[in-house]
Amino acid sequence: LAEFQFGEVLQSGYLDTALLIETYKHFLIENNNLLSESFDHNQLICSDTIQYKEFRSKHIVFAEGFGIKKNPFFKNIPLDGTKGELLIIHSPALKVDKIVNSSIFLIPLGNDLYKVGATYNREDKANIPTQEAKEELLSGLYKLISTPFEIVQHNAGIRPTVIDRRPILGSHPKYSNMHVL
Repeated sequence: LAEFQFGEVLQSGYLDTALLIETYKHFLIENNNLLSESFDHNQLICSDTIQYKEFRSKHIVFAEGFGIKKNPFFKNIPLDGTKGELLIIHSPALKVDKIVNSSIFLIPLGNDLYKVGATYNREDKANIPTQEAKEELLSGLYKLISTPFEIVQHNAGIRPTVIDRRPILGSHPKYSNMHVL
């Protein structure tokens, strides 16, 4: 396959994170364990315990992705976001049942839907899809497939990236019960 400049991704899988989050969110709501609102860092009181509004806990973990840039407790983390865009296409004629990787990736989602991605833009920090990225993805897709398709969605998001590509995990230097992931 390498002679054709694409390959099948072996010993891997695909986790539908949107479905996972939605299912878990539903579970938390059913068990009255979810407060669905924007977090107000100004209402957080940190001492031997953590207090946020009427909630108390021993620890708090911030897992905010690129949003950590707005967290006053971890604002000095050397995080630099990278914008990524992808497409969801519908193509009944394609009939691909494996993840394919080339200049772009193609992931079968079922029901003749496929995820096509992704772009990397280190300058633009807006969650707004662009025509430029769409054209880049379509150019790669046209090199990979020749079957007709329809674009169903065009999404953009900011990846929480760092220069050394290592994960960020740790505790606050002043508050040992406040953590970041």
